[in-house]
Amino acid sequence: MAIDDDPLFMRKLELYISQIEWLSFEKGVNNPVQGATAVLTVKPDVLFLDVEMPFMNGDDLASWIQPKLAQIDPPPRIIVVSSLTNPPEELLKNAAGFINKSKVTDPEFFEEALREILL
Repeated sequence: MAIDDDPLFMRKLELYISQIEWLSFEKGVNNPVQGATAVLTVKPDVLFLDVEMPFMNGDDLASWIQPKLAQIDPPPRIIVVSSLTNPPEELLKNAAGFINKSKVTDPEFFEEALREILL
């Protein structure tokens, strides 16, 4: 599952994930508040979380969503995706890893980055 306000990047995530046989794209949500609610329904294994979004930045969303993620057993692993080169430490402390959006240019790189974080 992904929470990201950028529809083009969301489409790229969905396309690249569809090419990774050990991963599937269940849901993409552009609104952070709706995404936090959808997490409880989807119960993803992995949550891709943007940092800079309208209404709520990723740091605030991560703090707000943590209690919801704790209701899922096992809780999803968070991967922060952002165009920031130095995301806030507070956000990364609960994340499995970080991927810079500008480096997500092909499915092979994306899969390699995910393997380093998840496997």
